[in-house]
Amino acid sequence: MYTYLLFIHILSAITAIVTIMGSPFIMSGVRTTGQAKFGLELQNKLAILPKIGGTLLILSGLGLGFLQTYLFREMWYVVSIAIFFVILIIVAVMLPSGIKKQLVLLQQTQGETLSDTYQQSRRRSAWLEGTANLAVFISIILMVFKPF
Repeated sequence: MYTYLLFIHILSAITAIVTIMGSPFIMSGVRTTGQAKFGLELQNKLAILPKIGGTLLILSGLGLGFLQTYLFREMWYVVSIAIFFVILIIVAVMLPSGIKKQLVLLQQTQGETLSDTYQQSRRRSAWLEGTANLAVFISIILMVFKPF
């Protein structure tokens, strides 16, 4: 059972983390309204992957903990779970609402020049994406090196 759960955990991590880490690259080269709309629609479609992968990741991680109960006494394990809940909130709640807001702002934009309001909203999303990426990096370090 442990091996199957570990396989699901690793596969879920790949699904969730690759999408989270790659997301900023989609919007980094956006210069026009059309490019921004396309990028946001692409991000909107890809948003299901970190939700599914992240949910399976947290459930399989908890399942591994229930199979190996000593993990609940390991600080690296508890902190990793807490960090991943933060990641899930950012990726499943905060970023999708920002994408919807940005799409509305782009619908109201005339021409191909990105409005200041859109760019301000995009900066907030970029900050959230960066925070999620940092949290993913810290989580990976905790799980690989188990420092405490």
